[in-house]
Amino acid sequence: MSGLTPHRLLPVALLLFLWTLLGSTGYWVIEQSRAHQRQQTHILALQIRERLKTFATERQAAIKQLASVWPETHPNTENWFAQEAGNLQNMLPGLGYLAWVDGSGALRIARQEKVPQGCQWLWGSEPINARLGVIRYGIALCQVLPTIIDSALATGFAAAVRLDEQAVYALGHPGEVTIREPFIWFNKNLQLELSPIAGLNGHLYLMLGCAMVVALMLSVLMHFSLKRAWALNRSRGIFQAASKASVDGLLVFTPDGGEWHLAEYNDSAVRLVSPAPDMTLSTFCEALAAPSLTGQLAALDIGDSIITSLEPVAGRSLHLQGVRAKSNLAITVRDITQLKLAEADLAAREAKYRRLIEGLRGHLVFSLDERGEPEFLSKGAAELFGNEDIGEVFSQLRGQQRWREAKQRLNSGEDSVRVQLPLRINEVERHIEVVLSKVEFGFEGLLRDVTDEAELMRRIRHQASHDALTGLANRYAFDKALTKAWQQGTACQALLLMDLDQFKLVNDRFGHEKGDQLLLGVAERLSSALVPQAFIARLGGDEFAVVLSGEDLPGQGQQLLDALRQAPVAAGEHQFPITASMGLVPFGAASDTADLKRIADMAAYAAKEAGGDRLQCYRDGDGWLKAREETMVWAEKVRSAISEHRLALAVQSIARTEQPAKVVHREVLVRLWDNGELIPAWRFIPAAERYGLMVALDKAVIAKGLAWLATRPAERLAFNLSGASLSDQGFCQWLLATLKEGQLAPERLCFEVTETAVIEHLGHATELMDALRALGCTLSLDDFGSGMSSLSYLKALPVDHIKIDGAFIREIKNTHFDRVAVRTIASLARALGKVTIAEYVTDQATLTLLKRLGVDMVQGYAIDQPTLLEELQSLPATMA
Repeated sequence: MSGLTPHRLLPVALLLFLWTLLGSTGYWVIEQSRAHQRQQTHILALQIRERLKTFATERQAAIKQLASVWPETHPNTENWFAQEAGNLQNMLPGLGYLAWVDGSGALRIARQEKVPQGCQWLWGSEPINARLGVIRYGIALCQVLPTIIDSALATGFAAAVRLDEQAVYALGHPGEVTIREPFIWFNKNLQLELSPIAGLNGHLYLMLGCAMVVALMLSVLMHFSLKRAWALNRSRGIFQAASKASVDGLLVFTPDGGEWHLAEYNDSAVRLVSPAPDMTLSTFCEALAAPSLTGQLAALDIGDSIITSLEPVAGRSLHLQGVRAKSNLAITVRDITQLKLAEADLAAREAKYRRLIEGLRGHLVFSLDERGEPEFLSKGAAELFGNEDIGEVFSQLRGQQRWREAKQRLNSGEDSVRVQLPLRINEVERHIEVVLSKVEFGFEGLLRDVTDEAELMRRIRHQASHDALTGLANRYAFDKALTKAWQQGTACQALLLMDLDQFKLVNDRFGHEKGDQLLLGVAERLSSALVPQAFIARLGGDEFAVVLSGEDLPGQGQQLLDALRQAPVAAGEHQFPITASMGLVPFGAASDTADLKRIADMAAYAAKEAGGDRLQCYRDGDGWLKAREETMVWAEKVRSAISEHRLALAVQSIARTEQPAKVVHREVLVRLWDNGELIPAWRFIPAAERYGLMVALDKAVIAKGLAWLATRPAERLAFNLSGASLSDQGFCQWLLATLKEGQLAPERLCFEVTETAVIEHLGHATELMDALRALGCTLSLDDFGSGMSSLSYLKALPVDHIKIDGAFIREIKNTHFDRVAVRTIASLARALGKVTIAEYVTDQATLTLLKRLGVDMVQGYAIDQPTLLEELQSLPATMA
């Protein structure tokens, strides 16, 4: 030191002074910068922490609300939860996973959004109740934390979040200053780490060492000036950063003179609460219709917050959160109107579903656990089962095989199963129908009493296959049985068809009630006489059919016939002897069941034609079969000739005996063209009568004859009416209507009816004859003398002509009896004022004899031969 001089010491001292001043000043500047960074970072950390808390609080409240409104009796809880979970995820983003885990710990349904692979989850649960279990939720941290933190993080900051000392989120590289804020998030301990990215380095020391004292002083003065400017604008920077990230209304109040005044607010706040620039905290709370909030918000300590929901304000429901941050009070306001509406809609739908379930009359809605024990029952249980123990009802169900099979089908993948089961309820046998569905950890379904329906269906099925009168199988069931028997083989089997003889007389004389009683007695007698393997049916009316099986098939048929003969059948107070016409055909005689029935029908008809009370068995080469088949062929030819207008009409003249050359009228005779040949009536009329074609044939003949007669004003025609037409009301109405509407004079028409047809259908016949005569038509009684009751009915019948049966005319020249009979008929007719006509007059000698016996008119080859209408048009009219 002795070597140092003061002028050297002074620079050294000055240098030491400057370095000391520079070091202390630089250290102070660094510490001030760090303090500023810590304060700024702390405010931003509080804001981010509150945003995270708000996020968690809203989602936990929504999940708690979902658990509180969980329906106890929803028909499909999984569908309900799926819909509500979807609504919740749409309204509150971030709930990446929502699931229902029931009371046994089994997962019933889950909804999970797609997240990047390796994303970490934060799990939580909300209890529903002991039976329904919990709602499990998951927060995908890789999606939620960036959304919340990045939007709130100011430029130049790095952030990290740790869960159990493990980093679950990180952004940027931290600087020298780091703020750590622990907080509870979804019931988990999390720690937020926040730090400015910009750091301090050694260049500041170099700058301070090189700067002059004035620059150093100016720097210090500038530092303090900037520090004051930053303090003045700090609140605006905080607000702007938060405002940009938030969709909620944000308001910042600062204290001034014992009152909190509004300092800042964002655009969302203007939309939601319309704040005024000079608004105070008290006026703000009054505007929200919640004045009590003023004291609660003002009393908050630093770091504390308050959350509440407000009643609708200007049509909006609001969610409010207040946070105290040092000298400021930050308030966020969120519009939760849609959430409230959704909650109300959810409650309304739950009430609606409950009303629907409870309002189902006659139905029971239920849910069962895996063991089949009831978990939920609607009010329909009491209506269906009364005082019966419901546990006993389901115990009966579990004990039935069809119930177990239904559960197996559901467990194998079927959506639902419908099954009917018998139950004994209150000592009464009932039938129920259950629609059962599989749900998670159990079953649910709908049950109703179908006892009446089951009984109705049983009756319908029985009626569909049984004759209502006799209880025997009907035609439908018989056809099925015949087809089945045919498929089993044609050996040792036969078909027997039968008609009761003279059954129509019983109905006509004693009434249909006695006829029904007679059919019942016949059915009982036939059933008792059958061998066990036979099948009997009533096909309709008095027609029965039997499928016989076994040995001696004709013997079995004869046994049935003998059973009917053995004694009269009682019908009330009457006893009726019974016989039948039966036709029996072995299966091997036919090509199919239709052919079999056709041959059997012909055999039965052959038995009836042979006088009835007999069994006609089919044998190869039987003449009756060939004749019957020929009849069927002719019936088809008649049918086609009528439909194709191929009938031909011939006429034969009827003249007065005194003047044979003068025609009184002509009788229409029907012919049939077949392959160019003109077929006479005797060839096809029996077939038409057998197969019910006479009404159609009579109509066709009359229509064609009337059309021809309209072109020949001088002609008069006589038409034959069959017994079938006389008894057919539709034909009678058609004939009378045709005559009334036509332009022909009725006096030009004559209608001939046979004696036997009139007597067989006396009521209908006399009614039609009276109507025709009232119109002015002439009536002839044909084949007179062939019946047994001619004289007793003749006086009452309204006829003009009596045509003497040809049997009396053919041999009249050689037979004294015929001459006496003809003279007697002529005298009787003259006494009654009626005209006689003799047919089959073939020669002049017969004509002369008939004139002497008093016959008025004649018809036959002695007058002329039958002539086709087309040929008659060229002949001159010779009408008398």
